[in-house]
Amino acid sequence: MSDPDLLAQERRAVEKLLGPSPVPVDELVRLSGLPSGAVQLVLLELDLAGRIDRHAGGKVSMQPA
Repeated sequence: MSDPDLLAQERRAVEKLLGPSPVPVDELVRLSGLPSGAVQLVLLELDLAGRIDRHAGGKVSMQPA
């Protein structure tokens, strides 16, 4: 599997776990089974795209559509 395919899979895995309710980043790492760095990279991409909100206590949520 190529790196772009792997990155797309990781992105989908994290996006599936995100919703309108804030969830701790540590929980995303645990539930996704991905390395912390991979989850942080996906969250950074989503943050830069304006698709997530960051909350106190290291929590994140998807922005409403």
